[in-house]
Amino acid sequence: MRVIFALFCLLAPAAAQALFEHRLIDAGGPLDIWLKSVGDLNRDGKPDLIAGGRREGGLVWYENPSWKKHVIDGQGEFSTDGEAVDLDGDGDPDFVAVTLTQIVWFENPSWKRHVIDDVVVHDVEVADFNADGRPDLVARNQGAFTKHRGDVLYFYLQEDGGRWQRQTVSIPNGEGLLVADIDADRDADVVIGGLWLENPGWKQHAYGGKWDYPHVYLAAADFNGDGRLDLALSPSEPAGQSYRISWFEAPRDTRNSGGWREHVLADPVETVHHFIGAADFDRDGQADIVTASMLQGKEKAITLFRNLGMGRKWARQVIAPASSHSMRVVDVDGDGRPDLYGADWRGSRAVDLWLNRTPSR
Repeated sequence: MRVIFALFCLLAPAAAQALFEHRLIDAGGPLDIWLKSVGDLNRDGKPDLIAGGRREGGLVWYENPSWKKHVIDGQGEFSTDGEAVDLDGDGDPDFVAVTLTQIVWFENPSWKRHVIDDVVVHDVEVADFNADGRPDLVARNQGAFTKHRGDVLYFYLQEDGGRWQRQTVSIPNGEGLLVADIDADRDADVVIGGLWLENPGWKQHAYGGKWDYPHVYLAAADFNGDGRLDLALSPSEPAGQSYRISWFEAPRDTRNSGGWREHVLADPVETVHHFIGAADFDRDGQADIVTASMLQGKEKAITLFRNLGMGRKWARQVIAPASSHSMRVVDVDGDGRPDLYGADWRGSRAVDLWLNRTPSR
């Protein structure tokens, strides 16, 4: 492992600076790392890093904190998403992955491969949608490119004997998928750009107002401290167009589409922000927003929007002049500070970690 040490001071007063240390976990990871994920695969209490290559290198995981590389599948061509979850109920986290043609899961510790469905999708999320105590899945493809459609949600409800009950729900074409309890009724709802689907029944509710860009990345957090989950959106595809980055303030009645209020963070931005995440990065007790632009964009940056006033005032600051894709927010060293794990999707084998070194306030 080679370490590149750099402290990036964000463009803010000294007392408010956030510091990040860039660590190169592996210069020789899989080629074209479309899949990034995290999970405690060896059950030692520390989150490990998982990477899947589109062209070479298969699916691997890096053991925290030595970052020793282990192979899950050396042959597969992996697409853009995966989640660590105990699917078989034996107490260790298995791994659900999207390949170029299938949704599969790998059984820990043998990493035996099981096919869930022969379907092309871009995103997959895990939750117990029917409250039977077993993890289920929801998946969606992307609609920004020729021969791809993002107008169907695929639900996979886990049944006895390793079987999966597939259900589909029609939605507007686009990209982006998130699972969150939007109506605070203690079950998992599903969020896409401009709409959230209520569990159970999957009734669709609008929240986007004038937002009409269909290809997005999504995050959820309470940005204004009122106890309700708000939503943040960035335009994720394709290069060469422009839109905005915004967060949407949840009303008391989240089913009231007219009650959601949009707050614009950046306008215009190029539609290559294939990551948006939320956490308290500057350690002031408020949820911040982080985004990353992909390498095909004109401006390459990992950018932090610091929440300075319960969602009413924000400071835009560059963490690093670097591109990335589908990053993960994770506290790898257990110090209470959210770090960032990422890699860009084309032309590189670099596995990057941005360690949050912001001092306590």
